[in-house]
Amino acid sequence: MTKKLNNYLKAGFTVPEMMVVISIMILLSSVLILYSRTGENQIVLFRDQSRLITGLNRAKSLSIQSFDVSSPSCAFGVHLSKAENAFLIFRDLATDCQNADHIYTDSGELFESYQLSPRLKFGEITLTDIVFIPPDPKTLIDNDSNKTEAAIVLETLNGNTSLEVKINNVGQITTQ
Repeated sequence: MTKKLNNYLKAGFTVPEMMVVISIMILLSSVLILYSRTGENQIVLFRDQSRLITGLNRAKSLSIQSFDVSSPSCAFGVHLSKAENAFLIFRDLATDCQNADHIYTDSGELFESYQLSPRLKFGEITLTDIVFIPPDPKTLIDNDSNKTEAAIVLETLNGNTSLEVKINNVGQITTQ
């Protein structure tokens, strides 16, 4: 009976073995938490990239529809506001559509507004307005008919991860 009791008392883990197991568990947990945060940021980035593409397509669609309906708008466009961390769909309400500047002026032109996630920001962008003029719709980038393409970069606040949306002067939208 004492032999059984001695074997029973000797069964188990030693302190160094327990320390090794706990250290490995802590290491694996920290890697999992870090990977989870990175994946979460990537999902937010993809979601807002999709919202931006949807906004560009919506402005293009509204421009085509406005040609069929007697509407006071000359064009529809997307205004990128880095200060507000948002993009806005606007309608150009110029009285003379042939000589309009096709730039967002905030004087009753706002049609819809979309806020970026608080975790994201626009990257280095120089453009502010992308305008679709019916009936084609003709695409103007910052009211410059010579610009052939524009890139809009969305990035996380720390700048580690980014996605790009490109639009060319015929309205084709691509992502990278």
